Amino acid sequence: MTEIDTDVEVLDARVAFTQTDLAHPFVISGRTIAWFTVAVVEVDVRNRAGATATGRGASILSVPWAWPRSALTVEQRDAVLRDLTRRLADGACGLPPADPIRRWLDAHEAVGDAAAAAAAAAGLGEPVPPLAALLSLGAVDNALHDAWARAAGLPAHTMYTGRHLRDDLGVRLGPALDGRWPGDFLAARRTRLEVQHLAGATDPLEPDDAADGRRSLREWLTADGVRHVKIKVHARDAAKDARRVADVHRLGRDLGLDLALAIDPNEGYQRPDDVGDLLDHLDRIDPAAGRAVAYVEQPVPRDTTPDPAALARIGRRLPVVMDEGLTDPHTVPALRDAGWGGIVVKAGKGHSAALLAHAAAKAAGLYVTVQDLTAVDLALVHSARLVSLFDLPSPHLEYNSRQYAPAANARLGGDRPDLTTVRDGAVTISAPAEPGLY
Repeated sequence: MTEIDTDVEVLDARVAFTQTDLAHPFVISGRTIAWFTVAVVEVDVRNRAGATATGRGASILSVPWAWPRSALTVEQRDAVLRDLTRRLADGACGLPPADPIRRWLDAHEAVGDAAAAAAAAAGLGEPVPPLAALLSLGAVDNALHDAWARAAGLPAHTMYTGRHLRDDLGVRLGPALDGRWPGDFLAARRTRLEVQHLAGATDPLEPDDAADGRRSLREWLTADGVRHVKIKVHARDAAKDARRVADVHRLGRDLGLDLALAIDPNEGYQRPDDVGDLLDHLDRIDPAAGRAVAYVEQPVPRDTTPDPAALARIGRRLPVVMDEGLTDPHTVPALRDAGWGGIVVKAGKGHSAALLAHAAAKAAGLYVTVQDLTAVDLALVHSARLVSLFDLPSPHLEYNSRQYAPAANARLGGDRPDLTTVRDGAVTISAPAEPGLY
């Protein structure tokens, strides 16, 4: 087999963790997130041509989102994910040269073993969920992409072709993608990114409802002019959830904003028909709000297999996209037959996973949206870069760290103020011209 001169071997890896405390907690499907760990991995690499470089990658280890049900405390689960990240970073060292996607595919196949070792070392009586393990692997993968491109002296997005990758997409994702490469599915290089605001399930909509220093949705939208809003709902009462969505849209109309909405139950509903009930209620009480909803994220638990016909019925009205349930891009080509209308791509799950899932979804005609956890600093830059490059029906940047963890973006704001400051509903990211991932 022909060797590729840009293939890299990892010479050394280092991991650092930072706890980010939220300015105020937010709730997802009954789970409160008050803090999270940011994992940053740094790798030194050398390619077959002898060039060396250092790359960095980040992931948000959001325990309540990725590992919600456990007898362990959040702190105990967080400690396991930190240990797993260290193990995966160490395991990347000393392997034969390869491109980062090839390396991720091998690591993804073995991540269960590494997770089991981390769980055993902590004396756990339960496994690490696949989604949580994917976040730990994501930080390592992101660093490897950055180092690979830096060693080649090229922007990473220009390298996802047969010149720099060993296998085309068909090798792993099926014959429909024979001869296709991840770079074939990348879009125009956007620099202006519309921002998506998060309306948390307990966040105040009006100033009179705000307390503890919080800003209401009205104040946020007035100040920033954001036109995209993702609405978290409690997912216990479809009629109440519909009223919440209608209230958000009515507030936007009051401000003269034509809002584009998304609904995120965070696995709170038990069956797809609950989403249909929400949409039916919404159409009755506020048809304009119903028309403004672009998609619904992961309405049912990740470990269930919802009725495909029921999902498809909702899909005839709007896309129902998989988020927490997507831990393996190889499953994407079969999602339409399972009733799903699209997928969520997250930078924190790893750049390789994002590239593969995005390509598979586009080839299958599925809706794709980039969403992210409360991404801060380098993780926010990465999420923005995905939005700038991926082929998306609505290329907006979920940027809720400005709401919940603004202090964590202080350094980034000094370096890239156009990316952290919202003007007329958008932020700006530089064109991807420099070597590396970002």
